[in-house]
Amino acid sequence: MFKYLLLTASLNLAVVPAHAQDPAGVQGIWSGQGEGDLTVDLKHLQDDIYKISIETTVAMEGDLPGCGGGVGGEVKLDKTGGNFFVENESYDPDSSIPGLKERYCEIGLTFTEGRKLLLEERSGCIGYHGASCGFSGELLHDDAGL
Repeated sequence: MFKYLLLTASLNLAVVPAHAQDPAGVQGIWSGQGEGDLTVDLKHLQDDIYKISIETTVAMEGDLPGCGGGVGGEVKLDKTGGNFFVENESYDPDSSIPGLKERYCEIGLTFTEGRKLLLEERSGCIGYHGASCGFSGELLHDDAGL
């Protein structure tokens, strides 16, 4: 009888789904500064695919306007980083504004020692945040101080 109970318990544990592991160790909230306040939220989906949300804000100072914006989607990441691409909603190949001539908003992500994330806005993102701020900067993982 004991062997039967042990076998039943083992089989029940074998069919419980495993929680997704974070192979790159980068899941969580990242905060920092660039052309404004930056926040990145990374959630592991499967394998090396992550859900990403990037937000930037610059506060209004006196008569100078502030700005803000964000972009999100899925990105493929490893322990060193990756490149995030999202269709440029303001894409216009005939525009006189260089940022609107780019078909994609591209942002490079590089993970460094000390739980730092370097963001580099490469092209086509102006429609997501306006002219006074951007997605480039240095961020720390929220658990970096622990």
